[in-house]
Amino acid sequence: MRILHGTPRKALVTGAALAGALVLATGPAYASSSNVSGKAGGSYTYYPTGRTVTANGSNVYLKINNPGTAIKAMWYKCGSPSVHGAGVELGDGRRHLLGSNFKSGTVFCLAVAADVSEIKIAWSGTLDWNVTS
Repeated sequence: MRILHGTPRKALVTGAALAGALVLATGPAYASSSNVSGKAGGSYTYYPTGRTVTANGSNVYLKINNPGTAIKAMWYKCGSPSVHGAGVELGDGRRHLLGSNFKSGTVFCLAVAADVSEIKIAWSGTLDWNVTS
């Protein structure tokens, strides 16, 4: 079999360029996830763990693991609880949107409250951020 001079190199360069273009077109995967848990009572408990948004325009979601537990959650600006999103009812076993269109560099924290004030309810779940879809 006779290979023309330069053909294998041209194919290699073309293949590398095509692979690079596909990587740029799809972009990096930004989604971040963390297991979260705590105890919630009748007023919001402000958890101080900050999470940084790295994907401009991304969303924050929370799904709790104990369906049937009547709790609310919201994001808040770490160190400034007066800056926060709306409380979102959880407990149906689905992932819920806590906030959307966050700018890259935003640091947020999580706050959770239960519908009962006399006892604290244990909860756990998965917090997702940097979700762009």
